[in-house]
Amino acid sequence: MTSFHPDFEGTEFADSTSYAHLLAPESSMCWWCETRPATTGEHKFKRTGLTRLMGDGGVLVWEDGEQRREIRGKSGITRDRYGVVKFPKSMCAPCNNDISKPFDIAYDTYAQYVEGHLLSTLPGLDLESLYGSEWRQKSLDMARYHAKHFGCRMVRDRFPVPQSLRDFMNGAEDMTDGRMAIISTDSVKRTYGSGMYISPVVPFISRDMARFTSCVMAAYIGPIGIRYEWVADGIPDQERDQFFHYPHPVINYFRNEKDVVM
Repeated sequence: MTSFHPDFEGTEFADSTSYAHLLAPESSMCWWCETRPATTGEHKFKRTGLTRLMGDGGVLVWEDGEQRREIRGKSGITRDRYGVVKFPKSMCAPCNNDISKPFDIAYDTYAQYVEGHLLSTLPGLDLESLYGSEWRQKSLDMARYHAKHFGCRMVRDRFPVPQSLRDFMNGAEDMTDGRMAIISTDSVKRTYGSGMYISPVVPFISRDMARFTSCVMAAYIGPIGIRYEWVADGIPDQERDQFFHYPHPVINYFRNEKDVVM
């Protein structure tokens, strides 16, 4: 994603050196439960999804704009020799492996569906057909998987994890200061095709540089992504539609990643 510096309702996007004083301290504790040591790193992309993407060819190419790595064979995904498959260790094993297992299962059902269907020209996603009579709970679980993913990204970048994200993972069915939407982005589709992509964490800070005011990030399977936005002062109810509250949520279409952020 190219860097840019737009103004946005009294806030400014800035480079990381200008908000270093706002970053969260590094911690050896699990960011979700905050009680047990962080001994595991969450996958940036699920191993099952990477295995499907690898197919019979046995090679995946990972890029971040600066480095390029080839991951060969399924054992290469497990070993993560270059440290590109997983986030740094920031969760305890019970939270990452056991408590969040329903999130992982719901996400994998979603991922297989997105990988196998051409969705980028459709008005919405049919969660009712995807999950059946359990669509409400399974949609929440899939969204909570993304909450875990986004939380790990925040910890990696030392952005303070909103308590609402933890509460949502612990069973809350909404976030008054956060929202998630299903999106499709033309520039991501052109660049990454059927691959997988995660955007940077894009923060905004107050003009007096005293606090973070919001942040935006997204995670994609092919051109279909989940966009997460956090707003420190909260999001009014009429503006906070969550995709997981609806059996047929719309797909929000964007030209490029700047539009996704703004």
